Amino acid sequence: MAHFKYYENDYELAVLELLESCGWEYRCGYDIHREKDDIILLDDFQEYLSRKYGYFSEDELHTLISYITSYSNQSLYRSVKETYKLLTRGYTLRRDDGTDQFIDFFDFGKDAETVNVFRTVNQFEFEEYHNRRPDIVLFINGIPVSVFELKNPADETVSIADAYAQTHIRYAQDIPSLMKFDFINVISDGANTRYGSLFSSYEFYFKWNSTNGEDYSNADGIESIHVLIRGLFAHRTLLNILSNYIYFPDNSGNNLMILPKYYQYYGAEKMYAHILGAYEAGSGKGGTYWGATGCGKSYTMLFLSKRLTTSLELHKPTIILLTDRNDLDEQLSDDFENAKEYLIDENSVSIANRKKLLEKLGNIESGGIYLMTIQKFSEDISLLSRRKNIICISDEAHRTQTNTEAKYVISKSDAKKTYGFAKYLRDSFPNATYVGFTGTPIDATLRVFGEVVVQYTMKQSLDDGSTVGIARLPGPREVQLDEKMAQACDEYYRLQAEAGANEYQIEKSKKDMTNLKVILGNPDRLDIVVKHFIWHYEKRCEEHATVNGKAMFVCYDREIAWTVYNKVKALRPEWFVKRKCAPEYEGTHLDRDAIEIEKIALVCTNGKNDPAEMTAVIGDAKTRKAYARAFKDDKSNLKIAIVVDMWITGFDVPSMDTMYLDKPVETHNLIQTISRVNRVFKGKQEGLIVDYIGLEGAILTAMKLYNGDITPVNGIDTSLVVFKDFLDRTIQLMHGYDYSAFFTESISPLERLTIIQKGVEYVLSEKARKDNFMGFTLRCKKAFDVCIGHEQITDQEVEQLHFFLCVRSVIFKMTAGDTPDATLMNKHITELVNRAISSTYSGKEFNFDEQPTDDIQMLFSDEFIDKLKKIPYPNTKYQALVKLLKRAIKEFGKTNRLKAIEFSKKLKNVVDRYNSRNTISDVEDIIDDVVNNLSEELEKIFNDLKQEKQSFEDLGITFEEKAFYDILIAVAEKYGFKEQLSEDTYIFLAKEIQKLVGNKSKYTDWTNRQDVKDELYADVAKLLKKNGYPPKTIDVAYDEIMKQVENYKQYAE
Repeated sequence: MAHFKYYENDYELAVLELLESCGWEYRCGYDIHREKDDIILLDDFQEYLSRKYGYFSEDELHTLISYITSYSNQSLYRSVKETYKLLTRGYTLRRDDGTDQFIDFFDFGKDAETVNVFRTVNQFEFEEYHNRRPDIVLFINGIPVSVFELKNPADETVSIADAYAQTHIRYAQDIPSLMKFDFINVISDGANTRYGSLFSSYEFYFKWNSTNGEDYSNADGIESIHVLIRGLFAHRTLLNILSNYIYFPDNSGNNLMILPKYYQYYGAEKMYAHILGAYEAGSGKGGTYWGATGCGKSYTMLFLSKRLTTSLELHKPTIILLTDRNDLDEQLSDDFENAKEYLIDENSVSIANRKKLLEKLGNIESGGIYLMTIQKFSEDISLLSRRKNIICISDEAHRTQTNTEAKYVISKSDAKKTYGFAKYLRDSFPNATYVGFTGTPIDATLRVFGEVVVQYTMKQSLDDGSTVGIARLPGPREVQLDEKMAQACDEYYRLQAEAGANEYQIEKSKKDMTNLKVILGNPDRLDIVVKHFIWHYEKRCEEHATVNGKAMFVCYDREIAWTVYNKVKALRPEWFVKRKCAPEYEGTHLDRDAIEIEKIALVCTNGKNDPAEMTAVIGDAKTRKAYARAFKDDKSNLKIAIVVDMWITGFDVPSMDTMYLDKPVETHNLIQTISRVNRVFKGKQEGLIVDYIGLEGAILTAMKLYNGDITPVNGIDTSLVVFKDFLDRTIQLMHGYDYSAFFTESISPLERLTIIQKGVEYVLSEKARKDNFMGFTLRCKKAFDVCIGHEQITDQEVEQLHFFLCVRSVIFKMTAGDTPDATLMNKHITELVNRAISSTYSGKEFNFDEQPTDDIQMLFSDEFIDKLKKIPYPNTKYQALVKLLKRAIKEFGKTNRLKAIEFSKKLKNVVDRYNSRNTISDVEDIIDDVVNNLSEELEKIFNDLKQEKQSFEDLGITFEEKAFYDILIAVAEKYGFKEQLSEDTYIFLAKEIQKLVGNKSKYTDWTNRQDVKDELYADVAKLLKKNGYPPKTIDVAYDEIMKQVENYKQYAE
């Protein structure tokens, strides 16, 4: 008899079938004649050698296999690294006849499809320290290259987190001799499919979102395994990755093994192909790579450099990597100088000065990778080489690397023609090919480097999980810049941009900023800023709103930074006690290079006139390198860095999630600066910018230059609305339990514990209540993490949240079991929260912080409207107000779909005239009418919504039952029989329908089971007919009931 229950084996067979459809030959492990400790499939290995080289004797085969399977008596990391190296570099075999034969274990050439043997095997039993049987192993030429660990899509108790744990713990410990060949590890449970290395943490397993580099797919579910296999495991793609895209640093203290993300692979391949075309054509324009800040452009440059240095068409090219800042140059140099083995070029050198530049690059004949700042090229550097196979790659390709035209510096006596550094670079290498990498707006970049060959947008980066979102929290209003000073900042940066990189003109324009420094450096103002910073930082740590406490404080200049440093020291002297690690890591294993260090550091360069004490604190270049290592070390005691220019671009600390910004930043660097907090890290859902300047307008301006890709910074107002809304919904959910005594100071700790326990019992007494409570409190906490310290959050609200989180924590610990990673296992829920926390307003002249969002009368008061009329960009503010209401309706719709549709229609009447508008100027002529409509219509909608949310209490039913009640009433009104049934009947029917639905919910995934839905239909039809509901309307009512059930289930999961 056929079985219809879906087992893990069924999923395994489905994946094997998919691999077969992509050209992988299948064989079951039980059918392969081998010993349990044999790693190599002898028949496939022999077949490949025969195809490529001819006959090999048994002794020769044994020699090759012994060579391949060596390196077993080392750490797993060292074994994987050495095994990968020998497999991809090949081996010279002494043949039986005494001749030497060089052996490539994989054919990476044009005949790869026909020469290599591609095999997929399941039930591959392997015995070492224990007997293990990975689900699927992929072999090329009999050599394993990838292990798949699968979990049953139909079993909701297991997930890819279990597959990750099984691979990284059981297999790595029990069968390391096989796992050292697992260069690409795959974990899948049907709903999610990810790949990574044996040394990747769980959050650094990623989806492969394209099959060809042209079509972008962010599909979840079953489709994700299809895309991964058709994309990553296409034969030529996999061979190319094995040959060129797996990077082990020369020296790694943390077992680093880098696999390319899909966009890095396809991006580097496209750039490589374009460069070859430009090289052949002699155009000199190798193309532009545009990648969202934080997406890993440095690794893409590294991968591209590997393709270039090993290219036969380029004949041992020389690669020159250029930056426009010393700190960026140092970081890039560190990466490349630690990749000599990967790049197969020992001559990776950082050029420290112009003398070295002339020595190293003067008439260079071939090869070499040289890293330097573009400022080393000036008018005194003449022709260095006419060679064609020189590739110049510019990192952050803007301004200093695109200024090839003449500029005129006008003085009292004359007008002198000058050129930018980019001009002198091209004079030095007139026949080179120039490539631009940038994450800043594309302007002159296209003219100098050529067309955009690759574009990886901010939206893709967020969708892929390559970066996290950013929220902006305004600092105290009294410290922010007024409009006049903000305009002065814009003018300063305009002059700076025009000046290119001419240091004298830059210095001249800086003199115009004296007033700004006076304002930002005002002692009273800095007192407010520093006190707010300390209070907010400690509050975030106290509430566990920061993943590791890493924060950066950006100051206007060195003098102000020194003042801030000393003010912090006066208020928190304990932060300046040196420790080898943060207190929470005492007793754990520390990095061998860990140093005793303060909690806070001042990171900037020395000045000639610095006082001795300041010089001692800043230290030298060695000190700054030590600070950088400590700040990147998650266990280090160094948590806060006070900076000016250093570290605000190109410096990655994934655990850093907070930036305190007290410095106007020019357009090109603004997004770069705030993106320091958008890196992915375990448990980190969002980065936070605390803005002491008032940069919302500047962010809007910057984003216009990004072609409207996506606004990377969310405001705080919607977070506040979400926090209050979900707190209110949680309070309603707990309406039947009196926990007020918890907040009484006179009760004992044991009595408080008892109240928590009773709260747990109350929540767990109903499944729906438990599911809602866990979801509501999680969303509430995530929103609270963003808007901590907001003046509209009361102490009472914080106390209530803390109580609910206590209850939640106990329930979570009771129900989570042995989940490997609780935070990441809840990723689906937290992503829903992050999508809810977004903002659509900007403009510093108006701030919602002034308005209590729970008081609609204040929000639409005359004072409010007067302020709104004075704002130069009213449509932006209008959108903010509308979005707040849209969000409230959307959240309401998660529990009552029908009523939410009704309110959405009301709101639509207000916003229809704007739906086709794209710019603010389109609506300036009707703004007065818009404001009047907002003050009247939105107030009424919001009040009606607020009343509707409370209406279930008046009927004596739950809010879930109220949704069914509304359906019954709506159908009755539509068909004209509402008055035929009593109010009590509708209430009774709503309660009974909720019971019927609750009974069916005990079945797993019951909404997708037709037999269970048929039963529910029969029960509902019988109930409605028995209580006087007209038979002809029962199907309509049932359809609406199921829509509500599926809608509620979608948001409750």
